Amino acid sequence: MGLFSFLFGGKYPATKKYEAQQLQHATDFEKFNEYANSSDLARYNELQQLINTSEFKQKVKKLKEEKFSSTEAYRKQQEYLKLKASPDIKDYKKFTAKGLDSKLEACLESADYARYLELEAKMKTPEFRKAKAQPAKVWKQSEEFQEEKEFQRLTKSGEVKFIKKTTVSPIYNNYKRVNGSDRLKRYEELDEYVNSFEFKELKKEIEDPKRFKKSEECQLIEEYNKLAKSKEMLWYQKMKQTNAFADITKWKPTFEEDFDSTKLDTNKWMVGYFWGNVNGVGIYSTENERQTYSEKNIEVINSELSLLTRKEKATGTVWNTKLGFVKGEFDYTSALINTGNSFRQQYGRFDFKVKLSFDKPVTHNIWMLGEKLEPQINVLSYGQKKDAITVGVVTSKNGSKTMKIEGANFKDNYYIISMLWTPEKIVWYINGVESYTYKGTIPQEMMYLVLSSNVTAKANPKLDADGSQMSIDWIKCYTWAK
Repeated sequence: MGLFSFLFGGKYPATKKYEAQQLQHATDFEKFNEYANSSDLARYNELQQLINTSEFKQKVKKLKEEKFSSTEAYRKQQEYLKLKASPDIKDYKKFTAKGLDSKLEACLESADYARYLELEAKMKTPEFRKAKAQPAKVWKQSEEFQEEKEFQRLTKSGEVKFIKKTTVSPIYNNYKRVNGSDRLKRYEELDEYVNSFEFKELKKEIEDPKRFKKSEECQLIEEYNKLAKSKEMLWYQKMKQTNAFADITKWKPTFEEDFDSTKLDTNKWMVGYFWGNVNGVGIYSTENERQTYSEKNIEVINSELSLLTRKEKATGTVWNTKLGFVKGEFDYTSALINTGNSFRQQYGRFDFKVKLSFDKPVTHNIWMLGEKLEPQINVLSYGQKKDAITVGVVTSKNGSKTMKIEGANFKDNYYIISMLWTPEKIVWYINGVESYTYKGTIPQEMMYLVLSSNVTAKANPKLDADGSQMSIDWIKCYTWAK
């Protein structure tokens, strides 16, 4: 809620309530900025960007909708099962499962089988046939006869019989065709794959009905949703969407005075009229004023500035249009301070928290002035009616335009008077409520602040020992932030 948007039940909200809400508004702005730079928001933005990428969305869709039957793993499994069920692979596995391949290999490499082959080959030679053709008595005494007997023995041996029986069997012929083939290699490759931990885990994961819930993607989405639904995030987004702090961000502080010292800060304030300080005359009054100004009438107590108007005899300097600066006698003393040397500004926002006593015809004033006596911006003037302040622009060239703002008991109560000065208009606010807009001749020059109290009419105010006072709790001035 902005500075100029607090509209409550009455014409003006209570100052304490208004200021408390302003303080809360500023606190909320700090909270807003703190969250804007927080790790939570950074993580939220990171996750928001991630989960809205097409790649992430595809992953989520896959996790939610993918079936095992649509995977490459499933196609490999089906290919494997088809190969496994084929007759040639089944016979091959049957042959190898019985260890026939290993047994055959061992038999083929045995010494007996090698001797068998050697003798088999020898018996087919002409020399062997010639020796066998000799008379029986001679044949039985020959070396070839003994070799034939050895051959016959080997023929009846288990190894040779196994080799002969196996190598002529259909299952062996199938073994020879399959062994070393690309088909067998593919089967063995697939067999290793479908029996691997990787395959089993993949199948288990895809067929798990809680697959998405267990995924990292789900955890990231849940983390994002938790951040998005947190009360801090909801508040932050609401403030951002409604541009709740536009009134703060558009202003840049230029001058601030909290009167935290025990005396007036002379680096900010000059006592008396600016021209008297510049010309070396010092504090003076004009010839139509009924009081002289004095530093003694300025008090800073408990972070509050008071300008006091007292009924007391005093001698002071007077500016006389014919005689110049002369000494004069006064029945009253008061105070006037300005920022002519320290702060001047053209346009912006000017806020004053003030409390005013009502002692007619004592008038309390906050005004702004440039290099000349006019134009003047009358931020506020109080003293004619206890429930009204006067505001406006004072100029003789184009005519003065002032307005009484009523509707509040300004007497002895703190109010925050705000003035918004633009090239086109000047708007006054009381405790945040727009009260008057001036669109006449707008001053277009740098101006400084003047705070003063004075006795304006011939009537004599009835002042007690404490006198009449204007108290200022703080002053804050701003220009537009770029």
